[in-house]
Amino acid sequence: MPAAAFIAGLAHIPDTNGRLLMLKTEDGWRLPGGPALPEETARHAVAYHVRRDLQIRIAPRFLLGVEPSGTGLTAYLFACDSLNADDIARIKLPSVGSNITAFAFVDYPGITEGSVAEHEHRLIIEANNALNTGT
Repeated sequence: MPAAAFIAGLAHIPDTNGRLLMLKTEDGWRLPGGPALPEETARHAVAYHVRRDLQIRIAPRFLLGVEPSGTGLTAYLFACDSLNADDIARIKLPSVGSNITAFAFVDYPGITEGSVAEHEHRLIIEANNALNTGT
């Protein structure tokens, strides 16, 4: 993966029931993660943003998909281990300097086109297909 200012790392973090962690912002719902700094990889960016935004540590395991956003940013979606009830209880949303207002674990059918950015929706569908078919 190239290190550039125009990439982002996103996290596919399920709970033990297979629902996907989503963050609510002023602009709608999105996957956890964020843009990489210059010379930073998408893998490092996703771990940093999740730690900063949710106060939990994740280990991006493998790449599930890559999608351009249409704004010049390319998003990389990484599979992460599922969170149990204790992990979820440790999540703390940022109090200052963030537009994240809530989080929820959502069933895949509840993540519809229009409820998230188009490129994130494509990544979520691609990840669901890959994880359910083993491809």
